[in-house]
Amino acid sequence: MKTYTDIIKGFYAPLQAALGVTVTEVDTVAPRPVLPFASYKVLTPRIVQHGAMSGYLERFEENGQTKERKTTDIEATFSLHFYAKSSTAAWTLAGIAHEYLDFTGQTELLRKGLIVVECTNPQDRTLYLGDAYEYRVGFDVRFRVKEEMVRVIDTFEEADIEQLEFRE
Repeated sequence: MKTYTDIIKGFYAPLQAALGVTVTEVDTVAPRPVLPFASYKVLTPRIVQHGAMSGYLERFEENGQTKERKTTDIEATFSLHFYAKSSTAAWTLAGIAHEYLDFTGQTELLRKGLIVVECTNPQDRTLYLGDAYEYRVGFDVRFRVKEEMVRVIDTFEEADIEQLEFRE
């Protein structure tokens, strides 16, 4: 089963290489990286387009067992933020990431099983912290992946059938 952890593994390293800065998860107890850096947060970890009826089933034999595989397209939405010492630097990082996810990195991401469904427009998400600004720009990205689930189909080798008498 694909999870958002698998999706993170697919985009994390390529995005970090494209940006040249640390990419970290939001809402953790880890120390904050040195500026500039990027962060991600899982907004929706598993979206199935048509509920339980989505996907397709396939039966196959493996090691003498009959199995059934369900393959479904699932989507997950992530919020990405780019932090820097200035607003311009934050916008530049967001622009590089948006370009990578929306176009230039699609081949690399596809090799890792990820399809970028949508990149929203970057927005200014700067915060005023009382005596200073935290310059950040962000956007959301929605990925699609194939999810496979397999189950063993129990089969009967022999069945004992009791004959019932017919009475009128």
